[in-house]
Amino acid sequence: MILYSQPTSPYSAAVRTAVYAKGLPIEIAPPPGGLQSDEYRAVSGSGTVPCLMLDDGSPLPESTVILAYLDEKFPETPLIPAGPPEARARARLMTRLGVEGVMDPIVGMFHDLSIGAPDARERALERITAGLAKLERFAAAEGFAAGPAFSQADCVLGVALMGVGAFGGTLLGAPDLLTRYPRLAALAGRLAAHPAVARVMGELQAAMAENPLPG
Repeated sequence: MILYSQPTSPYSAAVRTAVYAKGLPIEIAPPPGGLQSDEYRAVSGSGTVPCLMLDDGSPLPESTVILAYLDEKFPETPLIPAGPPEARARARLMTRLGVEGVMDPIVGMFHDLSIGAPDARERALERITAGLAKLERFAAAEGFAAGPAFSQADCVLGVALMGVGAFGGTLLGAPDLLTRYPRLAALAGRLAAHPAVARVMGELQAAMAENPLPG
């Protein structure tokens, strides 16, 4: 299998976190021909990252779909709680809230800034604030996002909460944004110490250093 990934893509980073946490022998490579190329669009079917090329040569795009597939394909190191259905539902909920409530608004803000859209920061801050409030409501009080075990939700939130910490002050004008949510702030600290999350954080920081933020 090959995982096509971009260094600055938070969606790619979430899947790389799962690959590292599970110790999977999956090759990680940039999109052939570049992300916007016809070559990559033909290979991936969607033109987006991440995209996992399966053993039969077929593409599997979309980060949350890939996360679920990897857990089913390689169940030896599960990233979904093994307890009752409620525990698994909570992990899936936190995954969805992390993507829709934090990752999507951050990525949307960068796109809007790149095209000079008015009020990009203000709109992103409003969406992220609402997303963090929902996450705070459902986050586990101890351990990881959905309970004692590291899960798919943590693969997403390790990246998402890093983004809030990195851009809250520099782009959103809210340096205390994450600290307004004590459960999430504590979770961010615990996730930063997880080896897979720490590895991805290092990759993201290196990539961002090479790619200056939009003004």
